[in-house]
Amino acid sequence: MNRRELAKFQDPGIREDYLAKYGDPLDEVGPEDIMDLMENLWSSQRGTYFQLRQELTKQGSDPWTARQELAEVYFRSLYIREHDIDESQDKIKVDDVSSFIMARVQELIREAQRLEAEEADKTRGKFGSRLPFRA
Repeated sequence: MNRRELAKFQDPGIREDYLAKYGDPLDEVGPEDIMDLMENLWSSQRGTYFQLRQELTKQGSDPWTARQELAEVYFRSLYIREHDIDESQDKIKVDDVSSFIMARVQELIREAQRLEAEEADKTRGKFGSRLPFRA
């Protein structure tokens, strides 16, 4: 999915339309949770996510992009199962909700990174700035 497709979800009107249409597929997932989930899916040693990781790696995906793809597949699978959607008959809906899920994953990642940066700033502020070691 390209950035332009994801950028449309930055518009509050479009985002609200999708929330009304599909609900929030990641409503119970916090910023810390998404990072943990992505790492757990990446480190799986067998099963569907292991195979998908291997496939993405063979296709040349970098580890960060592959982690995001694994998370999107995970939440799409949950959404399809919970809403009893037939992927072959409802391909347009599946593609549409997949785009929305990827946008939500991106939002949570940005929020997790923001929180991590804030925490790092607090730590630096608490202990002062780093000065290079001089002997």
